[in-house]
Amino acid sequence: MTRKIDLDSADISIARVERLNWLFTAIMGLGAWLFFSGLAAKSVLAGGLIANISFMLMKRDIIRAMQGSLKAVKATFLLKYYARLTALALLLYFVIKYGHLAIGGLLVGLSSVALSIGTTAIHDYKRYSGSKKKSDPEIVDKGYGSLI
Repeated sequence: MTRKIDLDSADISIARVERLNWLFTAIMGLGAWLFFSGLAAKSVLAGGLIANISFMLMKRDIIRAMQGSLKAVKATFLLKYYARLTALALLLYFVIKYGHLAIGGLLVGLSSVALSIGTTAIHDYKRYSGSKKKSDPEIVDKGYGSLI
């Protein structure tokens, strides 16, 4: 059984997360360059690039896994996941050891994906909870709107 995944759906904010990944990486890289040094900016941009590419590869693999039979692709997905995680660990090891990058800046860049996911989750929660308050008269009438 094959399923079609609709990434343009309002319920799935993956496209927004991807845009924010690059935006946060650029903003943090520019901030590092302005307030710290070129080395810090290079480190932030390298970390952001690594995190964003890893996120895009993970998204591609998850979409492929969700479109096919889950039992058939589970082993393949897990194998790719652990191979990518190992490759990422090795890449980070060599970048830290031989890349002449600031580890703090690299960590800031790597955090761009987590920051994007958190920002999108908070935005979607606020949007959902606001629409829930408006659409559910029982919540509005009893004054429970602040609890949601």
